[in-house]
Amino acid sequence: MSKAQPIHSQIDTRELLANAAKMGVQELEVLMRELNNVLSRKKHKDKDHRERELLRLINETVLAKEKRERYWTLSLQLEEGSISAEEHRELMQLAGEEEWLRNKRVAYLVELSQLRNLSLSQVMEEMGLKPPGHG
Repeated sequence: MSKAQPIHSQIDTRELLANAAKMGVQELEVLMRELNNVLSRKKHKDKDHRERELLRLINETVLAKEKRERYWTLSLQLEEGSISAEEHRELMQLAGEEEWLRNKRVAYLVELSQLRNLSLSQVMEEMGLKPPGHG
């Protein structure tokens, strides 16, 4: 079974504009309306696709459960003063990874807030997210 091949039409923009210049005002208005509709649909589709992609990326930018648990275990050991040098290096590595993921997540959240024309805090509230240091 063969896959359907996408249709790519090569339209010379100059030729299209030259033909549009030959149209009457009413025909040109109809063409413009239709082109605006096509553009609007494409923008909406692209926006929806990017929003879904951002939501997926936001959900992926957290430490894995095992690493999170290890991070908290090592943090507790650090507070208690019972952490070895090797465990301290591991904690610093996990902290760096968590910070990198958090920064990526914030960048994705900022882009999502811009896409939705909302403030970052509004998007975070909608998603049930709390700013760092608030729980």
